[in-house]
Amino acid sequence: MAEVKQPAALDDEQVLAYLKAQPDFLTRHPELLETLQLQHTSGSAVSLIERQVEVLRGRSQRLEDRLTQLLENARDNERRATHVHRLARTLIRAPTLAAAIVGLQQCMREDFGIDEAWVGVVPGLLKRSDIEGLHRLDAEGAVARLFENFLRTKLIECGPLSEVRARLLFPKAAELPQSAAVVPLERDKNLGMLILASRDPQRFQPRQGKLFLEMTAELVAAAVRAKLVS
Repeated sequence: MAEVKQPAALDDEQVLAYLKAQPDFLTRHPELLETLQLQHTSGSAVSLIERQVEVLRGRSQRLEDRLTQLLENARDNERRATHVHRLARTLIRAPTLAAAIVGLQQCMREDFGIDEAWVGVVPGLLKRSDIEGLHRLDAEGAVARLFENFLRTKLIECGPLSEVRARLLFPKAAELPQSAAVVPLERDKNLGMLILASRDPQRFQPRQGKLFLEMTAELVAAAVRAKLVS
């Protein structure tokens, strides 16, 4: 009598390949959903269908969290746009150069949480020195020496603000700023520089986005030049 050959046992790869090729297998055999067991992280066994529900719940929660984050980002962008619009309107409507600087500082504090704003203009354009927050950027002055590299490259710099720089720029500050952004005003025409500073050491970071800073610098430069020639 011929020996009956037993069918070869299927390995995991073959079972996996078969199930992938038959995605409706469990639909055709629903009784398996209650008999297949998966080990739960707590150690207890759960049915396949319970595990599927758990996975779907986790996926749903991740999608919900992602949607919440997107909505928060959209609200933040809307607030920023509103604040930039207010800044532009304030600078445009300012009757004098002094009023424009005061408006800049107020908008920075109230809308953007930035404690200090410093504007330096090259001496060929700025003759007066009696406007709080507006300074002549003399080539041989102390500020020019401390920011020599920036004035050479005219690239935006963000990060910690040293105590020496903070005391020089903001001697009247009740609490010295800890971080700052240094931005050129009219890089090609070399109008000067804008420095925004915060008491928060994390407010300005080297790798942060530069779009807001560039937009602010453009608005400030336009307002300053318009008031200088008016």
